[in-house]
Amino acid sequence: MKLSLLFILLTLSIQSVLAQTEVQKDSIAVLFAYNQSELLDADKLITQLQQIDASSLSFMRLVGYTDSTGSLKRNKALAEERIKSVEVLLQKTGLNRIRIETVNANELSGSRAVPDDLNRRADLLFYVKNTPPKLQYELNKPLNLNINFKGGTADILPVSYPNLEKLKNVMLEDTTLQLKLNGHVCCADDMQLSVKRAYAVMRYLSLNDIDYKRMSAEGFSNSMELVPDDSEEHMSMNRRVEAIFYRK
Repeated sequence: MKLSLLFILLTLSIQSVLAQTEVQKDSIAVLFAYNQSELLDADKLITQLQQIDASSLSFMRLVGYTDSTGSLKRNKALAEERIKSVEVLLQKTGLNRIRIETVNANELSGSRAVPDDLNRRADLLFYVKNTPPKLQYELNKPLNLNINFKGGTADILPVSYPNLEKLKNVMLEDTTLQLKLNGHVCCADDMQLSVKRAYAVMRYLSLNDIDYKRMSAEGFSNSMELVPDDSEEHMSMNRRVEAIFYRK
């Protein structure tokens, strides 16, 4: 049921705008005759769609294409007609309750290098939630969250945000948990900055539905380095916030 490598390459530019929380699970290419929007083999397509587990889907994306024959105005209309044909068929399947996004790529899809008959199509792309692994922890023991900061600041590095999400999810899933956040710095003694880093994580959580009353923050300056401050990589590792989960 997977699209050929050719079809995957043709839709790569469109898929790149997806949020990172979604991943493609499956895809189907629906082919059409020249200048037509009627499905060539509706029964076969329904059989394929029935094999898709609707309960696992986050949403579907439907992309309509045309060849380059005819005017751009006509090809835009034709791509839209092909999209509508697939949408109508989807309403007859168990996928009719799944959110669908449509893209009219017509002849501007950048795929002119392939034969025209391969551009007379619509692609159905199926997406599921990209659920990150859950955070593993032990109660009452410090846990390095791999939440790191720009040197000399309490600005959380973008690479740390997936770990912040894991931390948030733990606190949302178990409302009996309390959280102590320990801030650290590298290199020189800077207690104030270590406290600010712990509060930066607390602020993120409180803005994402975690009650601040369940959290506390403390700074430890540079007194608990993980590794010697002998390289930029090591210094970055020491600019961190750790967590202790506990229950009252």
